[in-house]
Amino acid sequence: MATYGTIHDIDNHLTGLRARRVWEYWRGQAGSAPTPSWDNFKLIDVYQDAPIMLVLDVLLRPDITDFRYRFVGTTIVQNRWKLEVPDHTGLTFYEVSHQYDFQEVKGAYDRCVSTGHPTLLQRNFETYDASGTHERLILPLLGASGDVDKLIVIVERLKERKTSRPTGPTLF
Repeated sequence: MATYGTIHDIDNHLTGLRARRVWEYWRGQAGSAPTPSWDNFKLIDVYQDAPIMLVLDVLLRPDITDFRYRFVGTTIVQNRWKLEVPDHTGLTFYEVSHQYDFQEVKGAYDRCVSTGHPTLLQRNFETYDASGTHERLILPLLGASGDVDKLIVIVERLKERKTSRPTGPTLF
């Protein structure tokens, strides 16, 4: 579908109402800076959108950039019900399994870290129990060093068609 990497393009193409709320908060916290710091971004201020949010710690290694899942929203965990470990909190990107090919998403995360610019991915998705379209808004946050230290990721399903349902309760 589409990828956007400038403030202007994201402003003009972001369609998810919940992603839009976090986007506007992120922009407000940045003020005149291009990117806010983790200290200025308060999760409690966007609590109503936490279920569709991820917080990733950036782990810079000599050969690769990895990410540790600091926070995984409840809706995201529920959408991963068929994975062996649906809640990735505390795990790194390379320690978890994904429901679909995550190379493009990983590339977007890496670019966001290296450039310090937000990214919006609008894509079709196909998981174990649903298909449709979603937006993935990736927002960098700066650490004390001035480098990107964390990513806020909002995954909002815009259109969704359930293809199967779990037969029993979701087990976490």
